Amino acid sequence: MSLVEAAYLVDKGELRVVEDGEKREIGFEDLVRRASSVDSSFWQKLVVYTDLRDRGLRAQPLEGTSLILAERKVKEGERRYMVLCLEEGVRIGFRELEGYIRRALESRRELVLAIVDKDGNISYYKVEKSLG
Repeated sequence: MSLVEAAYLVDKGELRVVEDGEKREIGFEDLVRRASSVDSSFWQKLVVYTDLRDRGLRAQPLEGTSLILAERKVKEGERRYMVLCLEEGVRIGFRELEGYIRRALESRRELVLAIVDKDGNISYYKVEKSLG
């Protein structure tokens, strides 16, 4: 289980986290603080993960990246997404973005950019091929 999933479940009251070797329970805020000290994009991933789960999608964060794989069953089959979590105002290079596009295409997923502002609001942008 990833730290993002654990924080989500702790916040929902479905999981308890106990400090190793002690019986002291770690609360949501403490868990987020600790995880954020290790991963600077943890908060953005948690906000996007929570939103995707609340929308009924199955979501799986990829450790060590800012990516979340998400899926939704629909009548015709399954919609598969690769969601890149980004903080508003933080630049991303074209080569880096191109790498995410290539990775999404190779895994047969739609690339979606999730831009999280300082208030935790999310804007989603679907990356599509353009003719012309």
